[in-house]
Amino acid sequence: MQAPRYTNNSWQQVACRADFAAYLSFLSIDWERACYGQTSEAPASQRWLHRNIDDFLWGWVHLLSGRLNGTGLLHEEDPGRPGWRGLAYQLDTARTTPPEPEVVRALADSGTEPEEVDTAGDLLMYVASLATDFSRDQRDYQAKAERGEWTGDGGSWAHGTLCNWFEAWGAWVGADSPRHAGLEPVTWRSIAVQLSVARIYE
Repeated sequence: MQAPRYTNNSWQQVACRADFAAYLSFLSIDWERACYGQTSEAPASQRWLHRNIDDFLWGWVHLLSGRLNGTGLLHEEDPGRPGWRGLAYQLDTARTTPPEPEVVRALADSGTEPEEVDTAGDLLMYVASLATDFSRDQRDYQAKAERGEWTGDGGSWAHGTLCNWFEAWGAWVGADSPRHAGLEPVTWRSIAVQLSVARIYE
């Protein structure tokens, strides 16, 4: 089955897990083209505000923190269940949402685990903890390199760029295994599970 072709408004075409996996592949390609000037479409600044994974995650946190009680953000058909289209809409909006102010960043080391995520507020805390963890991992990796230590295995994150992270996330979401059964229907917890896997999936 051929993956659907996506445009800049492609979140509207997402109706199922396969569509969402294809949308993540689109985000990967679009980010790379925008960052390296390989497109004649809208200027990169209108399509991508963020260059790094942690900045993107902070934009997502900002988005969630401002709309926790608004279904307009999520396009929900069922309260508490964002759906694949709602999740795609969040990512599409987060890529041009400025990072959350420092006041929320102070709450980032919440220790929230994916299995503990039940609400949009829980997801906000989990995404914030991932942003903090990525920043810490990049600092540790850079410090090792500057000390001349071996860095061949990278850090605790499998990917250091948004394009590779989106690509890995899409590859895992588009695959099938017993664990994938827990992704349907889309819930705040299943989103957290996806993010926890995308962090390490190669």
